[in-house]
Amino acid sequence: MTAVLDTQTPPGLEEAGRKVALRLLGPLEIFVDSVEVPLPQRKLRQLLAALLIRPNVTVSNDALIRELWGDQLPATALAALRVYVSQLRKFLIRHGLDGRWCTLRTRAPGYQLQVNDGILDTVCFDRMCALAWESAEAGHIELASRQYREALALRRGPTLEDLPESPALAGTALLYDEAWMTALKRRVDLDLQLGRELELVGELRRLVAEDPLNEGFCARLMVALYRSGRSGDALASYRRTRGRLIEELGIEPGLELRMAHQTVLTDGAALHEIRASA
Repeated sequence: MTAVLDTQTPPGLEEAGRKVALRLLGPLEIFVDSVEVPLPQRKLRQLLAALLIRPNVTVSNDALIRELWGDQLPATALAALRVYVSQLRKFLIRHGLDGRWCTLRTRAPGYQLQVNDGILDTVCFDRMCALAWESAEAGHIELASRQYREALALRRGPTLEDLPESPALAGTALLYDEAWMTALKRRVDLDLQLGRELELVGELRRLVAEDPLNEGFCARLMVALYRSGRSGDALASYRRTRGRLIEELGIEPGLELRMAHQTVLTDGAALHEIRASA
């Protein structure tokens, strides 16, 4: 799924009128004072990303070498890695980042990129989702919905979509793309609790069109349609999704979608008891 909710300059850390943001939730990007910094050549971008997905953690030379070259290791891989680290440090210094916003350190058995709090979008996303979960658990549904919206707005597309696939980068991309999907479903559930089904129908139709085999989106669309007085459309949506699941995957709908379907058929009383997903 490639839905994009926001393309504005992201939140970042402000100090003495300056603002810095490091962005991984989409193409790799760096902003300083709301101006995008031109990124270096591909290997340096890969190295930067490999360090940023593990901020403030020492990443071994071996792990970084695997990220840069995979199984096609040059004979001088360690020496080449040291050259790239030196070039990356110079890049960070040139743009006023190293030593103030982030610091690239040599730490046996590899390197560590220390990153200031509040400038890396993945960390901000995790923190905002945790706050939203706590707000929902405390019964502050409106606040939780707003916090999830703020977290979701950080994503500009598939995580690190502009970089070659490598073991750690691919794993991180999958992790955050799935976390974004979970946060989106939780926010929709909260908005359903707030009685916003009329507003949600259009958004959920778009999500189902973009990801037609996603049963969670279809189930939520059925809820929104039913509560909007459109039971026939809710059942039609179920039939379309069920048909595609059978045709493309050879499976019947799962429990969540079957329950939504059955509830619409039996007057839908349980649909009004939906809580935010666990």
